[in-house]
Amino acid sequence: MTFILNMDRTNLSNAISDNLPAHLGFNITGINTATLMYAIVFTIVALITNPIAKRVGPHVWIPILMFSWAINYQGFLAVRFFIALTEAGFIPSALLYLSGWYKNTELAFRLSWFWGIQAFASAFSGLISFGIFRLAGVGGLYGWAWLFIIDGICTHIVGFVAIFYLPAGPFNTKGLLRGKKGWFDARQAQIAVTRVIRDDISKTGQKEKLTLHDVKLAVTDTKLWTHLAITFTSMMTHTPVGTYLPTLIRDFGFPVTTSNLLTVPSFIINLTVSIFVARSADKRGNYAFHGLFCLVWGMVGFLVLVLIRDDSSRWSFYGAALFVASTPTWYGMHGMHIAWMSSNLAPIGKRALALGAVIGAANICAVPGSQIYQQDDAPRFRKGNWINFGITAFAACLLIFQHTRYVLTNKLREEKWNKFSEAEKKDYIQNTRDEGSNRLDHRFRI
Repeated sequence: MTFILNMDRTNLSNAISDNLPAHLGFNITGINTATLMYAIVFTIVALITNPIAKRVGPHVWIPILMFSWAINYQGFLAVRFFIALTEAGFIPSALLYLSGWYKNTELAFRLSWFWGIQAFASAFSGLISFGIFRLAGVGGLYGWAWLFIIDGICTHIVGFVAIFYLPAGPFNTKGLLRGKKGWFDARQAQIAVTRVIRDDISKTGQKEKLTLHDVKLAVTDTKLWTHLAITFTSMMTHTPVGTYLPTLIRDFGFPVTTSNLLTVPSFIINLTVSIFVARSADKRGNYAFHGLFCLVWGMVGFLVLVLIRDDSSRWSFYGAALFVASTPTWYGMHGMHIAWMSSNLAPIGKRALALGAVIGAANICAVPGSQIYQQDDAPRFRKGNWINFGITAFAACLLIFQHTRYVLTNKLREEKWNKFSEAEKKDYIQNTRDEGSNRLDHRFRI
């Protein structure tokens, strides 16, 4: 399902390289405006979708959303508006759903696969667009129109299957496509649920409704705001690179169909590196240092794009663009960072709101991100890539700050807790008004 989601989202960049703006009568500014509008709508819906998902169940809400975003309207801005409206709820709902299946120490690897599959979808989109664009003229349609039609059909099919395939949770996996016996017998189902709850007792409230108190806990948690700032800055550079990568490659002197094909290796590299980085983070901890590796990769890439000589060969330009586009920040670090954030936020109501907010932050950053590459800076976008370098460096500073804050907070809490007598500890546990990750006996995952 996440594969289909990113096919929908990536196809725009491929369509741009096939002259969609020229065919519809606008330029880069028009694309930037549509991207900005998409980001705003996506963010608003992402913030409010998890209360709905908790009420009706993510296994029900996710297929409904998939059916909805496959319906298009005439007019480019109208299409982007309604796609944002219906796609936005998918990722927060999916994150809430996955957190009920896996322990906190297992999430970074799984979420990197979740976003890694999106990288694979982007690669597949570039690959099939190489062939689909050759349908230009068939039925009087442009190649990019055929790309959207075929993708919409696939989305409907997968959405229909998902209705009958997704179980409510590990406690009940029986169903039409899952068999009468389900995936687990009674003992296995009990183990599947118990292991998750023992790892994080707050997950016992997975089905509880969100309250205004949960909203207050989330809004007043400055650690959550720091995680949102990390997401906002680290993901912002994905908008210009992701939107214009095929066009950048085309402007280096490659044909349109070839430029889309040449985007494929970047997504494969991204997927591979992201999985290894996230796996290492789950096993070794130190999420911030693994994230720094991803951010430094991006900083080096943007510097190369800025400094490469104008008389370099087209393959040298392509190599620089490939290195930037392979940055594991946008898939591997993003999933790993969300797993880190999720494991450090409790109770479950605050976490559910945070999952919606972090996806909102990852998309609202496209508002300024859509303005980084400007028409008067094309085709090298030197000013834009200096901006990308600075934003990525700032995200690295925020990551170090959050890591340091968690380490120091754990140390201070440990010192204070150890000064308590056994009677004082018992009294605190029974009578404290502190909740979730604000409790003195809570330790943050580093």
